[in-house]
Amino acid sequence: MPIYSAAARPMVLDEAFDASLSRPIARRMARHLYRWGYTADQVSMLAAGFGVSAGLCFTGGGLWPVFGGLLLLAMVVTDCADGEVARLAPPSDKPWRGRMLDGVADLATIVSVHIAMAIVLARSNIMIGGHSLGIFEVLLLTAAGFASFSWKSSVVDDIKQRLRKTSVDREIDKYVDQKKTLFEKLLWWMFINYVQTAARLTGQGRPGGYETFRLVAAVGPSHHLVAIAVAAMLSPVAPTLYLTYFLLTIGPGNLFLYAVLARARRAES
Repeated sequence: MPIYSAAARPMVLDEAFDASLSRPIARRMARHLYRWGYTADQVSMLAAGFGVSAGLCFTGGGLWPVFGGLLLLAMVVTDCADGEVARLAPPSDKPWRGRMLDGVADLATIVSVHIAMAIVLARSNIMIGGHSLGIFEVLLLTAAGFASFSWKSSVVDDIKQRLRKTSVDREIDKYVDQKKTLFEKLLWWMFINYVQTAARLTGQGRPGGYETFRLVAAVGPSHHLVAIAVAAMLSPVAPTLYLTYFLLTIGPGNLFLYAVLARARRAES
Protein backbone atom coordinates (compact mmCIF):
# COMPACT_ATOMS: atom_id res chain seq x y z
CA MET A 1 0.00 0.00 0.00
CA PRO A 2 1.36 3.48 -0.83
CA ILE A 3 2.68 5.30 2.21
CA TYR A 4 0.77 8.50 2.90
CA SER A 5 2.93 11.58 3.23
CA ALA A 6 1.47 14.22 5.53
CA ALA A 7 3.95 16.70 4.10
CA ALA A 8 2.53 16.22 0.63
CA ARG A 9 -1.07 17.05 1.51
CA PRO A 10 -3.13 17.23 4.69
CA MET A 11 -5.43 14.38 5.63
CA VAL A 12 -9.10 15.01 4.89
CA LEU A 13 -11.02 12.90 7.38
CA ASP A 14 -14.43 13.52 5.81
CA GLU A 15 -16.41 11.78 3.14
CA ALA A 16 -16.35 13.56 -0.22
CA PHE A 17 -19.87 15.00 0.17
CA ASP A 18 -19.08 16.33 3.64
CA ALA A 19 -15.71 17.76 2.63
CA SER A 20 -17.06 19.55 -0.44
CA LEU A 21 -20.49 20.66 0.79
CA SER A 22 -21.56 19.75 4.33
CA ARG A 23 -18.46 20.93 6.18
CA PRO A 24 -18.21 24.41 4.54
CA ILE A 25 -21.91 25.03 5.17
CA ALA A 26 -21.65 23.63 8.70
CA ARG A 27 -18.83 26.02 9.58
CA ARG A 28 -21.00 28.99 8.60
CA MET A 29 -23.97 27.54 10.48
CA ALA A 30 -21.86 26.93 13.57
CA ARG A 31 -20.76 30.56 13.86
CA HIS A 32 -24.38 31.70 13.91
CA LEU A 33 -25.61 28.88 16.16
CA TYR A 34 -22.84 29.50 18.69
CA ARG A 35 -23.54 33.24 18.69
CA TRP A 36 -27.23 32.49 19.30
CA GLY A 37 -26.33 30.40 22.34
CA TYR A 38 -26.76 26.88 20.99
CA THR A 39 -24.55 24.15 22.43
CA ALA A 40 -23.08 21.27 20.43
CA ASP A 41 -25.45 18.84 22.20
CA GLN A 42 -28.45 20.94 21.18
CA VAL A 43 -27.25 20.97 17.58
CA SER A 44 -26.97 17.16 17.71
CA MET A 45 -30.59 16.98 18.85
CA LEU A 46 -31.57 19.37 16.05
CA ALA A 47 -29.91 16.98 13.59
CA ALA A 48 -31.86 14.09 15.13
CA GLY A 49 -35.07 16.09 14.71
CA PHE A 50 -34.34 16.60 11.02
CA GLY A 51 -33.53 12.91 10.57
CA VAL A 52 -36.59 11.52 12.36
CA SER A 53 -38.86 14.06 10.64
CA ALA A 54 -37.39 13.00 7.29
CA GLY A 55 -38.44 9.40 7.91
CA LEU A 56 -41.97 10.49 8.82
CA CYS A 57 -42.22 12.53 5.62
CA PHE A 58 -41.05 9.58 3.48
CA THR A 59 -44.30 7.75 4.23
CA GLY A 60 -46.56 10.64 3.24
CA GLY A 61 -48.30 11.20 -0.06
CA GLY A 62 -47.83 13.88 -2.68
CA LEU A 63 -44.68 15.94 -2.24
CA TRP A 64 -44.04 14.90 1.37
CA PRO A 65 -41.22 12.49 0.39
CA VAL A 66 -39.52 15.34 -1.48
CA PHE A 67 -39.67 17.45 1.67
CA GLY A 68 -38.37 14.44 3.61
CA GLY A 69 -35.40 14.13 1.28
CA LEU A 70 -34.53 17.79 1.84
CA LEU A 71 -34.81 17.31 5.60
CA LEU A 72 -32.44 14.36 5.41
CA LEU A 73 -29.91 16.47 3.51
CA ALA A 74 -30.33 19.12 6.21
CA MET A 75 -29.59 16.42 8.79
CA VAL A 76 -26.34 15.48 7.02
CA VAL A 77 -25.17 19.11 7.10
CA THR A 78 -26.31 19.73 10.68
CA ASP A 79 -24.57 16.52 11.76
CA CYS A 80 -21.30 18.24 10.82
CA ALA A 81 -22.28 21.48 12.57
CA ASP A 82 -22.38 20.06 16.10
CA GLY A 83 -18.65 19.33 15.98
CA GLU A 84 -17.96 22.80 14.61
CA VAL A 85 -19.95 24.37 17.46
CA ALA A 86 -18.01 22.24 19.96
CA ARG A 87 -14.73 23.57 18.56
CA LEU A 88 -15.91 27.16 19.06
CA ALA A 89 -16.87 26.53 22.69
CA PRO A 90 -14.50 26.02 25.64
CA PRO A 91 -13.22 22.41 25.82
CA SER A 92 -15.59 20.02 27.58
CA ASP A 93 -14.42 17.88 30.48
CA LYS A 94 -16.71 15.13 29.13
CA PRO A 95 -16.08 14.98 25.37
CA TRP A 96 -17.38 11.42 25.24
CA ARG A 97 -20.84 12.77 26.19
CA GLY A 98 -21.11 14.93 23.09
CA ARG A 99 -19.66 12.19 20.91
CA MET A 100 -22.28 9.72 22.09
CA LEU A 101 -25.15 12.22 21.77
CA ASP A 102 -24.03 12.72 18.18
CA GLY A 103 -24.14 8.94 17.76
CA VAL A 104 -27.65 8.79 19.22
CA ALA A 105 -28.77 11.43 16.72
CA ASP A 106 -27.30 9.37 13.88
CA LEU A 107 -28.94 6.19 15.16
CA ALA A 108 -32.35 7.87 15.46
CA THR A 109 -32.05 9.03 11.86
CA ILE A 110 -30.94 5.65 10.52
CA VAL A 111 -33.75 3.80 12.29
CA SER A 112 -36.35 6.34 11.16
CA VAL A 113 -35.45 6.30 7.47
CA HIS A 114 -35.07 2.51 7.32
CA ILE A 115 -38.50 1.97 8.88
CA ALA A 116 -39.94 4.54 6.47
CA MET A 117 -38.37 2.85 3.43
CA ALA A 118 -39.78 -0.50 4.61
CA ILE A 119 -43.28 0.99 4.93
CA VAL A 120 -43.14 2.51 1.44
CA LEU A 121 -41.88 -0.72 -0.13
CA ALA A 122 -44.45 -2.85 1.71
CA ARG A 123 -47.36 -0.84 0.36
CA SER A 124 -45.98 -0.40 -3.18
CA ASN A 125 -46.83 -3.94 -4.37
CA ILE A 126 -43.57 -4.21 -6.31
CA MET A 127 -43.40 -7.21 -8.66
CA ILE A 128 -40.12 -9.05 -9.24
CA GLY A 129 -40.23 -11.85 -11.82
CA GLY A 130 -43.95 -12.21 -11.33
CA HIS A 131 -43.60 -12.38 -7.55
CA SER A 132 -44.95 -9.61 -5.34
CA LEU A 133 -42.53 -8.24 -2.76
CA GLY A 134 -44.20 -9.27 0.50
CA ILE A 135 -43.83 -8.18 4.12
CA PHE A 136 -41.28 -10.89 4.90
CA GLU A 137 -39.05 -9.94 1.96
CA VAL A 138 -39.31 -6.24 2.85
CA LEU A 139 -38.38 -6.87 6.49
CA LEU A 140 -35.46 -9.05 5.42
CA LEU A 141 -34.20 -6.38 3.02
CA THR A 142 -34.59 -3.65 5.64
CA ALA A 143 -32.77 -5.64 8.32
CA ALA A 144 -29.95 -6.46 5.91
CA GLY A 145 -29.78 -2.84 4.77
CA PHE A 146 -29.65 -1.58 8.35
CA ALA A 147 -26.89 -4.07 9.22
CA SER A 148 -24.96 -3.08 6.10
CA PHE A 149 -25.26 0.62 6.95
CA SER A 150 -24.11 -0.02 10.51
CA TRP A 151 -21.10 -2.07 9.38
CA LYS A 152 -19.90 0.54 6.90
CA SER A 153 -20.46 3.43 9.33
CA SER A 154 -18.58 1.68 12.13
CA VAL A 155 -15.59 0.81 9.93
CA VAL A 156 -15.32 4.35 8.54
CA ASP A 157 -15.56 5.88 12.01
CA ASP A 158 -13.14 3.41 13.59
CA ILE A 159 -10.42 4.13 11.02
CA LYS A 160 -11.12 7.89 11.19
CA GLN A 161 -10.73 8.01 14.98
CA ARG A 162 -7.40 6.18 14.80
CA LEU A 163 -6.15 8.68 12.23
CA ARG A 164 -7.04 11.76 14.28
CA LYS A 165 -4.26 13.43 16.25
CA THR A 166 -6.48 13.25 19.32
CA SER A 167 -9.59 11.16 19.83
CA VAL A 168 -11.70 10.50 22.89
CA ASP A 169 -12.02 6.90 21.68
CA ARG A 170 -8.32 6.41 22.47
CA GLU A 171 -8.53 8.19 25.84
CA ILE A 172 -11.27 6.18 27.52
CA ASP A 173 -9.20 5.52 30.65
CA LYS A 174 -9.08 9.27 31.39
CA TYR A 175 -12.84 9.41 31.94
CA VAL A 176 -13.63 6.11 33.67
CA ASP A 177 -13.66 7.58 37.17
CA GLN A 178 -15.55 10.77 36.31
CA LYS A 179 -18.71 11.45 38.30
CA LYS A 180 -21.69 10.83 36.02
CA THR A 181 -25.43 11.39 36.25
CA LEU A 182 -27.77 8.47 35.59
CA PHE A 183 -28.26 9.65 32.00
CA GLU A 184 -24.51 10.07 31.54
CA LYS A 185 -23.95 6.54 32.86
CA LEU A 186 -26.24 5.29 30.09
CA LEU A 187 -24.36 7.35 27.50
CA TRP A 188 -21.03 6.08 28.87
CA TRP A 189 -22.18 2.46 28.61
CA MET A 190 -23.32 3.08 25.03
CA PHE A 191 -20.02 4.80 24.22
CA ILE A 192 -17.84 1.97 25.58
CA ASN A 193 -19.88 -0.65 23.74
CA TYR A 194 -19.84 1.34 20.51
CA VAL A 195 -16.04 1.74 20.52
CA GLN A 196 -15.56 -1.97 21.18
CA THR A 197 -18.11 -2.98 18.55
CA ALA A 198 -16.63 -0.68 15.91
CA ALA A 199 -13.21 -2.24 16.49
CA ARG A 200 -14.65 -5.74 16.06
CA LEU A 201 -16.58 -4.81 12.93
CA THR A 202 -13.42 -3.48 11.29
CA GLY A 203 -12.26 -7.08 11.43
CA GLN A 204 -9.19 -9.16 12.11
CA GLY A 205 -6.04 -7.10 12.40
CA ARG A 206 -8.12 -3.93 12.51
CA PRO A 207 -6.68 -2.55 9.24
CA GLY A 208 -6.41 1.20 8.83
CA GLY A 209 -4.33 3.95 7.29
CA TYR A 210 -5.27 7.03 5.33
CA GLU A 211 -5.40 5.37 1.93
CA THR A 212 -7.74 2.73 3.33
CA PHE A 213 -9.88 5.45 4.90
CA ARG A 214 -10.24 7.29 1.59
CA LEU A 215 -11.50 4.08 -0.02
CA VAL A 216 -13.94 3.05 2.70
CA ALA A 217 -15.22 6.64 2.96
CA ALA A 218 -16.73 6.15 -0.50
CA VAL A 219 -19.35 3.93 1.14
CA GLY A 220 -19.58 5.99 4.33
CA PRO A 221 -22.77 6.99 6.18
CA SER A 222 -23.15 10.48 4.68
CA HIS A 223 -23.02 9.09 1.15
CA HIS A 224 -25.63 6.51 2.10
CA LEU A 225 -27.92 9.17 3.57
CA VAL A 226 -27.54 11.34 0.48
CA ALA A 227 -28.45 8.34 -1.70
CA ILE A 228 -31.52 7.70 0.47
CA ALA A 229 -32.49 11.40 0.27
CA VAL A 230 -32.31 11.31 -3.54
CA ALA A 231 -34.36 8.09 -3.61
CA ALA A 232 -36.95 9.73 -1.34
CA MET A 233 -37.27 12.81 -3.54
CA LEU A 234 -37.82 10.58 -6.58
CA SER A 235 -40.00 8.01 -4.80
CA PRO A 236 -43.35 9.59 -5.75
CA VAL A 237 -42.66 8.51 -9.35
CA ALA A 238 -40.17 5.67 -8.69
CA PRO A 239 -40.74 3.89 -5.34
CA THR A 240 -38.54 1.01 -6.55
CA LEU A 241 -35.50 3.23 -5.97
CA TYR A 242 -35.60 2.20 -2.30
CA LEU A 243 -35.33 -1.42 -3.45
CA THR A 244 -32.44 -0.46 -5.73
CA TYR A 245 -30.69 1.24 -2.80
CA PHE A 246 -31.03 -1.85 -0.60
CA LEU A 247 -29.78 -4.21 -3.30
CA LEU A 248 -26.77 -2.01 -4.09
CA THR A 249 -25.71 -1.47 -0.47
CA ILE A 250 -26.20 -5.12 0.50
CA GLY A 251 -24.50 -6.49 -2.62
CA PRO A 252 -21.81 -4.38 -4.33
CA GLY A 253 -21.41 -2.02 -1.37
CA ASN A 254 -20.57 -4.79 1.09
CA LEU A 255 -18.32 -6.59 -1.39
CA PHE A 256 -16.40 -3.35 -1.99
CA LEU A 257 -15.82 -2.77 1.72
CA TYR A 258 -14.79 -6.39 2.27
CA ALA A 259 -12.31 -6.18 -0.61
CA VAL A 260 -10.80 -2.91 0.66
CA LEU A 261 -10.30 -4.30 4.17
CA ALA A 262 -8.86 -7.57 2.83
CA ARG A 263 -6.40 -5.62 0.67
CA ALA A 264 -5.37 -3.48 3.66
CA ARG A 265 -4.76 -6.59 5.77
CA ARG A 266 -2.50 -8.08 3.09
CA ALA A 267 -0.57 -4.82 2.78
CA GLU A 268 -0.05 -4.56 6.54
CA SER A 269 0.92 -8.20 7.08
